[in-house]
Amino acid sequence: MIPDVNPSEGKPPEAEPPDAEPTDPLDHFLQRRRRQLQIATAVVLVLLPVLIHVVYRSVTSLPSRVTLATGPEGGRYEQFMLQLGRELEQRGVTVTQRRTAGSLEHLELLRSGQVDLALYQANPVQESTGSDRQENAGSNRVAFVANVYSEVAHLLVRSDAGISTPADLAGRRVSLAPEESGDHGMARMLLDHFGIATADVKAEFIDYLELEDRFEARTLDAAFIVVGLDAPVLQSLVGSGRCRLLSIPHRDALLRRQPLIAGGTVPSGYFGVSPSPRPEQQVETVSVHAQLLTGQEISGVLVKAVTEIVLDPGFQKTHRLGELLAGQAEFARQQPEFTIHPAAMRIYDPKLRTLIDPALVDITEGLRSLIASLLIAGVVAWRWWKRRQEYNEAHRLEIHVEALEEIEQRQLELDSGRMTAEHDIPELQRMLDQVTKLRWRALEDFSVHEQMEDAAVRTFLNVCNALSSKINAKLSRARLDLRFDELVKRDRESS
Repeated sequence: MIPDVNPSEGKPPEAEPPDAEPTDPLDHFLQRRRRQLQIATAVVLVLLPVLIHVVYRSVTSLPSRVTLATGPEGGRYEQFMLQLGRELEQRGVTVTQRRTAGSLEHLELLRSGQVDLALYQANPVQESTGSDRQENAGSNRVAFVANVYSEVAHLLVRSDAGISTPADLAGRRVSLAPEESGDHGMARMLLDHFGIATADVKAEFIDYLELEDRFEARTLDAAFIVVGLDAPVLQSLVGSGRCRLLSIPHRDALLRRQPLIAGGTVPSGYFGVSPSPRPEQQVETVSVHAQLLTGQEISGVLVKAVTEIVLDPGFQKTHRLGELLAGQAEFARQQPEFTIHPAAMRIYDPKLRTLIDPALVDITEGLRSLIASLLIAGVVAWRWWKRRQEYNEAHRLEIHVEALEEIEQRQLELDSGRMTAEHDIPELQRMLDQVTKLRWRALEDFSVHEQMEDAAVRTFLNVCNALSSKINAKLSRARLDLRFDELVKRDRESS
């Protein structure tokens, strides 16, 4: 007898709507990639103007915050840095002034990136050791911006201390300046020039702020300081008459031995002429340049702006930078101890300016780095999305597999023979319908490409087909058994 045909098995699928995904796996794959590329292109086109604007502003604008090292309180360093800070604030920069002990600390702060700009004077003791200084200059990431003025070495003695010549310093209380300052190196060099050992004096290490109180209290006899002539501490001590300045004997011999220092003079009457000139006679001494330094990695826009401020005649006149006003760029770049920052060099030598603005090069580099970062981020995000999608697909497939296993277990229980064919036929029909619906749900959940390429999906569909065939076979056998039973029953009734 021919078994009945299950209508759920022969049901044809509905026609696909016009906008359905293509059935060809390759076409489906290419269409999905084109859609992703279109979305990515649209996002880039929308964001590109914003990115260009942000990068351009970041490269061509002054930094929002700048930290300046001011040196000890009452010194010329502090005075100059306060003036420079006001100029930067007028350009919209937030300036932080950091008080320090002096030049040697400034180098460490610049090297570590804790300050952006600082003044520095040469340390003759370190320089006399040979090439060590040049090696340090090349490795500490410090760059030269400009000489701003000359710092003159002053030997201050208390007016009533009875000190007439440097030889009288032996056994006296003498300040050699804080050891972190450039003044300390100069003091040691001058003592050596005088033929006086450090142990021959009662050495103290006093900063500018304490000097005035110590001289006033007569607890200090002399002090070495290296400052500009307009430093407030010098004006206060010498201008008031509490201290006198001594000349450096045999100065020319010292200059010949120390190429990093130059001659310096303090004119008679510079600190006052009434009731008597202070100093009474011209003082012969030595000097070094106060060098404005920055870090090699500091923004070229900031260094360019600072160099232009320093070379501005109005700034030089207002703040009495006479040497810089007279010598301009020649004085500003004279004998740099560190590599000149490229942005400052382009100000000193306009011929070095290229046809392509370095800022534009920086913008291009910044955009390239930004785009590369976005691409990397996009790839990482796509991989994450892909893994997430695969996980979700695996999770959906796992649900279908569990349902299929449950149907398989139930159909196995029907083989026990404990139930009649009349009971088995409706149960088998329900199982067959459930397998058919499960297969159709899987066909809806997974694309044609996934059905063709994913081995797990293909296996699941094949198992569904096999289970459907098995249930169909059982269903047909149960119907045949039921029909035979009916025939046997009729035969018995008729006989």
